[in-house]
Amino acid sequence: MRESKRNSFRATMSSKGQVTIPSEIRRLSGIKKNTQLEFSVQTDGDLSVRVVHEKDGANEEKLIKTIRRLQKQYRIGLDYLKNK
Repeated sequence: MRESKRNSFRATMSSKGQVTIPSEIRRLSGIKKNTQLEFSVQTDGDLSVRVVHEKDGANEEKLIKTIRRLQKQYRIGLDYLKNK
């Protein structure tokens, strides 16, 4: 890998289809182990990559499920307090 132009890096894909993301890009983007990335191919063939944040996609579903579970758990406590 080498820097090809300002804030742009070049990498080579391995025979297994793997590309190492340069450490500077990982640091600047907050990419760590298990970080999900979303790839998009533009009409001109260019590739875009974006970091999928916790609030995006499936993680939003996980958050909603957690909120619903907590609502059920604490509703009993709220009902108890209303009766006092």
